Amino acid sequence: MNRRRRLVYISFWYPPSRASGVYRALATSTAFVDAGWDVTVITCDENFLTQEVGSIDPTLTALVPPDVTIRRVAFPIDSAVPLDVRAIGRARATYPLLWSALSSRLRKLRSRLGQLLVGVRHGIPDDKYEAWIDPVVQEVCSLADHEPFDHVLATGNPYASFEAARRIGEQLKTPFSIDYRDPWTIDVFTAKRARLPRAVRERERAIVTQAAACIHVNQPLADVHAELFVDAADRQYAVLNGYDEESIPPVVEPRSGPLRFGMLGTANSNWPLDAVFAGWSRVLPSLPDGSQLVLAGHLGYFARSAVGLRGSLPEQSESFGYVGPVPKLQVADFYAGLDVVVVPVPGGEFVTSGKVFEAAALGIPIVCVQAAGGGARKVLESHPHAFVSEPDGSSVAAAMCAAADCRDRLTVDDIKRARVIAAQFERTSALREMVKVIEDSSP
Repeated sequence: MNRRRRLVYISFWYPPSRASGVYRALATSTAFVDAGWDVTVITCDENFLTQEVGSIDPTLTALVPPDVTIRRVAFPIDSAVPLDVRAIGRARATYPLLWSALSSRLRKLRSRLGQLLVGVRHGIPDDKYEAWIDPVVQEVCSLADHEPFDHVLATGNPYASFEAARRIGEQLKTPFSIDYRDPWTIDVFTAKRARLPRAVRERERAIVTQAAACIHVNQPLADVHAELFVDAADRQYAVLNGYDEESIPPVVEPRSGPLRFGMLGTANSNWPLDAVFAGWSRVLPSLPDGSQLVLAGHLGYFARSAVGLRGSLPEQSESFGYVGPVPKLQVADFYAGLDVVVVPVPGGEFVTSGKVFEAAALGIPIVCVQAAGGGARKVLESHPHAFVSEPDGSSVAAAMCAAADCRDRLTVDDIKRARVIAAQFERTSALREMVKVIEDSSP
């Protein structure tokens, strides 16, 4: 009887983390299990998620396939907050956010001094995660002593995971691949190479040229990496993000009367929210009384990010509401209450945004706020009820007005037809391509 193939999947962020990219990581492990692989996920310890990051979604754990083996490797970081106030001092206990900010600046200063004096040890720009490399390598090599692995797949960021995969592949003589959830040395907002030490670029080049496959979330990113790393140009692949079926509610008859516009996702300072709110203020007087814009989701990726972002939102009112985080298993319920879905996206062609696929799958009118040429706008080119907008108030207002008119004419059949078009973005289908790439790259 043939042995099942075994995959090591290095994903620092994995349930119950709710960090950016977790849905792709979860779906990736599921796709390999469905394809008949034995999957071992290497991820960070939950103590780090709860004490340092301070933000989890426990409902995500229930979505992990029972056949996935999870190995949580402790992350040795000295910035985790101890529980005993006597151990941290009165100043740190009284002003934790200020202490955290100062500590972060000091770490960056030490890192820059280290680069100037002795260079970068591994060439990892997010050096805070560099300490995770050795424990991961030791863990995987120890597991391989009992039964060999056929492939090592790492997802980043953090890009320390890439270096760990390279070293594991080197020690075990096992092929490794990398999945760029975000590009490493390219700024997706400016489409230029980021200003990073030469050692970082050399480390990325070493990893890319040795990797069996390099996977990106859209074709423009795959193309630019093929241009940067000519020796590995034929090993650059695009595997889109997608939507999960459980996040899409059943089709219902479109409502009439007041409209409910809604945004869902982890808001951050790059979102064009000012333009969304300016457009909403302009279009609101022309909408039926009782119409509302709602924002749902976390404010920032870390618990301490919420305070600043909360201050940038409009006051709660009859026309605007922030409803807070929505657990993954309740996403469909949130979407079921919307007449129009709004997707605010920063950046240009390199930025697609995972939420645009969910929005497309709903079949209802969409307002996508992104600069011309943006990756999210490209995804929606074939969607019959998508209205794109530049990130400025007047453009957003025009798109919202068009979306409202569309809602008034919408039928159940219209929604169903739009869903058929969006079916190509179902995440399981998209990730079959990743499985195929890895299978073709394995002995």
